[in-house]
Amino acid sequence: MRGANPARSRVTEEVKRRSGPGPSPVPAAASPMTMRDIAVRQLQAPVYHGWPSPPDPGDLSRRVALRRAELRLTRAQVAMRARISPRYLEYLENFPSMPGAATLRQLAAALQTTPATLLGAGAEVPPGHNGAASDTVITKLFPVECRRLIAQGGIGRIAFSTAAGPVVLPVNFAMVAGTIVLRTGEGTVIGAHGEDMVAFEVDHIDEALGQGWSVLVRGQAHRVLQPGELRHLRDNVALVPWAGGKRDTFVRIVPSQITGRRIEPR
Repeated sequence: MRGANPARSRVTEEVKRRSGPGPSPVPAAASPMTMRDIAVRQLQAPVYHGWPSPPDPGDLSRRVALRRAELRLTRAQVAMRARISPRYLEYLENFPSMPGAATLRQLAAALQTTPATLLGAGAEVPPGHNGAASDTVITKLFPVECRRLIAQGGIGRIAFSTAAGPVVLPVNFAMVAGTIVLRTGEGTVIGAHGEDMVAFEVDHIDEALGQGWSVLVRGQAHRVLQPGELRHLRDNVALVPWAGGKRDTFVRIVPSQITGRRIEPR
C-alpha cells in the first residue's frame, strides 16, 4: 500500500482549520400540540371566577346587580323569572353588554322595573319626574322598621341650622351600634356643626312601581374624639366618602326620635 502524500495531508488540515467546526445539527421540527397539551394550557391560564378575564361591570351591569340586591333575589331566581340562564345573568352583572330588546324587557319585568330605568333613563332629572300612581296609600313606620331600612348605610341628607339659614347636605353614612356615623374633613361645614342638634333623612323611591319610603332621624351630633373609638371606626367601619380626599373627622348622631313612612299603590 502506497504511503499518504504529506503535502496533500497538510492542505487538507489547513482547509479544515480555516472553515471552522462542522455545521450545527438541524433542530428537530416542533411536534404539533395534542388536544391534551391544549387542555393543560387552558387549565394553567388565569381564571377569574369562571371567566377568562377579570370582571369589568358596565353601567347596565351595576344597575342590574343593584336592583337584584334591593329585591333580595338570587341570580337563580331572577334568571328563572326572566327566562334566561343564570350563567348569562352572571355575565350581564360582570361585563359590559347590551342584551336584545326582548331579553331586556324580560329582565326588567323580573326586576320589577322598566327597560329605560335599567338603561339609565332619567339620570339627570330628580326622582319622581314621572309622577305618582293614581291610587296610593301612606303607612307610618315603627322605629324598629325604620332602623331596619337604614341599617345597611348608604346616602342620606343631614340638616342643621347655620347663621345664613338652614342647610341640607347629602352625605354617605354607616350605622354603628344604633347610631349614625358620618366621615368628613377638617374645616368642612358638617364638621363645624358636629356638635349641633341635627336631622338626618334617608329615602328610597321606586318610580317603576310607584312606591317608596323615607326615614327621618333627629338627634344630637357629636364629634368622635376618643382615640380608641376613632381607631375602631377607621379600621372596622366601611365608610368611604364619595367626595374623596382626606376625611378623618368622624361625626356620630345619637337618635332621639325616629319616624318614617311608606307610600305604595293600593
